[in-house]
Amino acid sequence: MMFKVQTINRHRMKVDGEGVTTLVGLYGCPLQCKYCINETVLKEAPYKEYTPDALLQVVMQDYCYFVATNGGVTFGGGESLLHSEVIQEFIRILPEHVSVNLETSLNVKQDAVIPLLEPVHQFIIDIKSMNGSIYEAYTKLPNQRVLENLQYIAEHNYQHKCRIRVPRIPEFNDEADIENSVSVLRNLGFENIDVFSYIIKED
Repeated sequence: MMFKVQTINRHRMKVDGEGVTTLVGLYGCPLQCKYCINETVLKEAPYKEYTPDALLQVVMQDYCYFVATNGGVTFGGGESLLHSEVIQEFIRILPEHVSVNLETSLNVKQDAVIPLLEPVHQFIIDIKSMNGSIYEAYTKLPNQRVLENLQYIAEHNYQHKCRIRVPRIPEFNDEADIENSVSVLRNLGFENIDVFSYIIKED
């Protein structure tokens, strides 16, 4: 099993989880978001392959920072859960007291999510919109898998592990849609919800 890694960014403080984290940017994404901040994941871009053991050797140079600050490794992308099996193996060999966080859209098969619900410290979930029409217009995919995964997480009481991000997306949603998304999420028991605005790059 191999990770397809685009970038490794060290010494990130309270950006991608608690404490000091190392962000591992993984290759690949099922979505085609209009305002994608990392379009290289949709192209045949260069990446470097790592076995779980090799990646562990790279990130463990900051082990002392992780332990001192309750930090750890955050997998992003792209879509981190496209690498679910290799992340599971990485967690298996990871030393104690080092957390793992995942940045995800949750638009993946449920069998990629379920094995990681217990070992992962935090899921940072960008849901775009709970409105299926808005979601599909923006991402080019339906949000059925997202809804099913959120429902599963709620039914199994893992909401406390989730930080959900609800964006303002120019030309796609509005404040009424954002309020609706937040309301639906709160009804499912999710409390850690961030509403934020996309910063659109000028062409």
